[in-house]
Parts: sequence; C-alpha cells; structure tokens
Amino acid sequence: MFFLGLRALRLAVIHDAKRPDLPSRELLEAIKNKDLTPLFLRISGLSTSIDTSGMTTVFYGKQRLTKINGAIVRSIGAITSIEQYVRRLTLLRELEREGVIIMNPVDGMAKARDKYEALSSLSKAGIRVPETIVTEDIGLAYDFVSKFGRAVIKPLIGSRGYGSVLVDNPEIAFRIFKTLASFNQVIYVQEYVEKKSYDLRVFVVDGEVLASIQRFITKPGEWRTNVAQGGKAKAYNPPEEVKEMAVKACEVLGLWYAGVDIAETDDKGYVVFEVNAAPDWQGLAEATGVRPAEAITEALIKKCKR
Repeated sequence: MFFLGLRALRLAVIHDAKRPDLPSRELLEAIKNKDLTPLFLRISGLSTSIDTSGMTTVFYGKQRLTKINGAIVRSIGAITSIEQYVRRLTLLRELEREGVIIMNPVDGMAKARDKYEALSSLSKAGIRVPETIVTEDIGLAYDFVSKFGRAVIKPLIGSRGYGSVLVDNPEIAFRIFKTLASFNQVIYVQEYVEKKSYDLRVFVVDGEVLASIQRFITKPGEWRTNVAQGGKAKAYNPPEEVKEMAVKACEVLGLWYAGVDIAETDDKGYVVFEVNAAPDWQGLAEATGVRPAEAITEALIKKCKR
C-alpha cells in the first residue's frame, strides 16, 4: 500500500463498547498526538458486502467506511453465538485483505483467544505450559482432576480470571463438569501449578519487553493474581530467561503486542499460563509508570509505512 506521508495515515481503534474504555482512549490520544487521524469503531457497527463484480465494500452503520490504513483491535465484544464470532473474525480478515494493517493480526488474535490452541502451539515450540486437557467427555475430565488432586477449570475463551475455578475434589469437579455439559460447553482443565507468592505479567510490544510486573494475591482465600480480581502489582525486572520466553511466545502466536502471564515454580522452572492478545494495562501502568499506548501506536505506524 502506498502512502503520501505520515500525516495521511488514518488509524482506528476497534472495540464494541458504546464509549471507548481507558486503553482505547489512551490509544486514540496517542494517535492524535502524532498528528494522525484517530477513529473509534464499534465492531458491531461494521458490515461488509460483495457485489456482482466481486467488489467488497465495508460499511460503518449505513455509510461506506472511508479508507483506513491501520487498526488496533482492543476487543471483538461479548460473543453470544458462534455465528457472531465467525462474522467478526471474517470482518477483520476482510479488512486485512483490503490492505488495512490489523494489530494484532487476526490469525494470531484468534489463536491466542483459544487458550488450548495457544498453549498447544507454545508447547510444540518448546515453551513450558501446565498440563491441560480440553474435552467433552466428563469421565476423562474427572480422571484428569483425580490424577492431579488440584486443578483449575477455566473457560476456553475468556480473560481477567473471570470464570476460573480451583477444585481439589474430583466429586465437586464432576458436578461442575455435569453443569457445563448440560449447556453444551466444552471442559477445559489445567493442573494447578504451585508457584511463588506471585506471578508475572510481561508486556511485549514489537518483539521487545516494554515493562513487567509481579502480581500478588491480596484477598484472603483468593488464588488468582489478576489485577481485575484484586491482585496487587509491583514493578519487576525479570531475568533474561523470562524476557526471552515472553518474546518467543508472541512470535509463536504471531502477535505484535501481548501480555504474557508467567509463573516461577520449584519443579518446572518458568511456566507460561496464558498470552493475552488484547491486554489491559492499568495495573501495569500504575506499578511501572509505563503506559503502552504510545509504543503500540508506534509499532502500528512502522508496519503501515512498510
């Protein structure tokens, strides 16, 4: 794609909230501060059509979408059906085919969103991950929990620790599995990995570690360290092994920026739990003073200029 100059760039932030959330506002401000044209687009407001000549048109509302050069996808919204999920991913791929630089790339974003596919890809690349099973067989999931004694039942697609349950009794796990099966939900279970009193969130942008935090449990009886669940964040400079692991995880999944969740264990060393392709950064910013919006915007501009 040919650009007349940097000032000609029109960059969008894609979400589905009626009003931009904090990361989206900071990204829009970063784009504006570079004398570029920022746009906020709700993904549910975007549509595509094909005419008899095979030409594709993208609409926002009822208006043809004016050409944009790049877009940062902050969220594809709350998904209520497989058709909605497929449509929104296809829409983003259509934008990619039209020459819009999407950050993160759609294939990488989709792979990271599916926790099991992401961990499988990381494991095959030699990155340590927890033992994990995804199944619709209640008996197989029951045996998995019985084997480890303690396990974490998670939604296959989700973030911020919402919906994750720690179980240490196979019979209780069995009741949860029965409930999931009754709603035609898949069962996604991980071994519970004993870690230090904290885990790490490593924020990677364009192949480099931008900032890192330790996340500590602060609520009695809580086991999750997510800041959204009340975890406390502290600035941290991780060892090179952790930085290399986080950068490699992004490379494996095809992500240009991400929050990589890593824990240190006594028996397995460092383990990657999850890679978030659209991470929030309020906790990281408060702990480190680093606000990633500018670095993310610069990375997108660099890719748009190629």
